[in-house]
Amino acid sequence: MNRSKRVLISGALAVGFISPSVQALDWRLGIGGHDYYVDEADSHTFGAQVHLSLEHMTQSDILLSGKLNIYIDNDVDELDPDHIPIWFSSEYAAEGELFQLSPSSSINWDVTVGGKRNTVSSVEKQLKLFPTISYQYQTDPFSAELKVGPGYYFLEIDDDVPRMRGYDREDFQNKTGAYTIAANTHFDLGTSFDLGLSLQHWNDGSAWLENEAEVTLRYDAHEWRDDSLLIVSLKYTEYNLEPYARGVTDDPDYLPILPWNKDLLVQVSFNMPW
Repeated sequence: MNRSKRVLISGALAVGFISPSVQALDWRLGIGGHDYYVDEADSHTFGAQVHLSLEHMTQSDILLSGKLNIYIDNDVDELDPDHIPIWFSSEYAAEGELFQLSPSSSINWDVTVGGKRNTVSSVEKQLKLFPTISYQYQTDPFSAELKVGPGYYFLEIDDDVPRMRGYDREDFQNKTGAYTIAANTHFDLGTSFDLGLSLQHWNDGSAWLENEAEVTLRYDAHEWRDDSLLIVSLKYTEYNLEPYARGVTDDPDYLPILPWNKDLLVQVSFNMPW
């Protein structure tokens, strides 16, 4: 087994979602390019990416999944002056059905661990661990889901830019109990295309922490290779920087820990069985 597969399996083992009873994994590989856009700095960072994923349905109908994305940036703008131009995102999950309400609707559960490291927009480390309960409506051409749950939120800002703005090491982290609310929908556009839309919000009970919106368009590229997809996606993320503030945020001399708090990741990739 090659190193990349060992890394992804090790990650799944680390969060406890892969057990000795797992016998068959559905592996997929994606290769493509991206643009990481930071609006407030008018900065585009282009690069290449590799996506690795796996899925397995257990005998008790629990779906186990893992995703690992590796990005290599052509970092021209150097928003972070000491940025190493390779970053990562990952997500591991277990999900299943609690009970069925009708042939097309159900109440489900899931546990998700996700995060990213070393982005060009100065996210040093991020970890989000959230179990949720969801309502799902699903037919052949359409599905919609609404979910909610409590969990743990951690975000650390890279130190280089904050130090230039008067922040010290103890200011770089926000770790807190939180809850999340998410909604997503997916529907077919003819026989070859489908579109997915998702929104998610994280909140610690007194203030919002992060908002995310994603649009994904997929094309069934089986004529190129069996069970393959061409995928175009846009993911917009907004972070609340006030939990990192030193002093009062309405002070005329207040500087947020970063001069930006939003980014947009545009991706194009070819995804196929591995």
